[in-house]
Amino acid sequence: MQFLIKMLTFLALVLLGSSCSKVQHLAFYESSNIVISQDAIFGKDSAMLAFIEPFRMEMEAQMNEVIGHTTNELLRKQPDGPLNRVVADIIHDYAESAVEKDIDFAVQNYFGLRVNSLPEGPLTLGHLYELMPFENYLVVLEVSGHVVQELCDLIASFDGWPISHGLSFRIKNGNAHSIMIRGREIDPNKTYRIATNDYLANGGDNALFFRDYPQISTGLLIRDVMIDHIRTLSLKNEYLMDLGRGNRIHIDAP
Repeated sequence: MQFLIKMLTFLALVLLGSSCSKVQHLAFYESSNIVISQDAIFGKDSAMLAFIEPFRMEMEAQMNEVIGHTTNELLRKQPDGPLNRVVADIIHDYAESAVEKDIDFAVQNYFGLRVNSLPEGPLTLGHLYELMPFENYLVVLEVSGHVVQELCDLIASFDGWPISHGLSFRIKNGNAHSIMIRGREIDPNKTYRIATNDYLANGGDNALFFRDYPQISTGLLIRDVMIDHIRTLSLKNEYLMDLGRGNRIHIDAP
């Protein structure tokens, strides 16, 4: 897998650099394009390759572990898609369990999901690390309806993010309207409890309106939440799937 190769390459380069005892100073500089392959670097140090190989094999074995299955391919799409819904619903449900309070809805930034789909069939640990390579924590915020409107407008400006059941709206000319929360029209003066990741809660992806609100920490990495959910399904011989609750975001025709 690409991220494993990059990680091992980085480790090898660090070790290679630290093994040099001489400090060389630049006496003359001339610019040119030189292509150096990994084999050209690593081929000169078989001892280093031998040192790295057990770590590579162990990591590869861990990442290839099958933790569950899907019934069909789950696509990341905009404004809405099955992978969007699955991820956001899991975040919602785990947040409710963690804080032991009702969560109105959950939201995940679109590019926080780093692959376009999860494949049909077996799911490996590596699939989840590719989907969510970042160390993002699950947090809960209590915000006003005015802030929820700002959030939905932000999501609209990105043409859609993963949102859970409990929230739906329409997009017209880059703005959100007809916002419904748990089956009722949004109330600007009401306080809503939402689950998200700490990246967004700290103002990432222009969600600056979140920064004024205290975070209720769950101590859970969102990737670990996903992995735990899939493992739990597998123990019950159930598959990860879109529960068919329907699209939550619709774009109006111009």
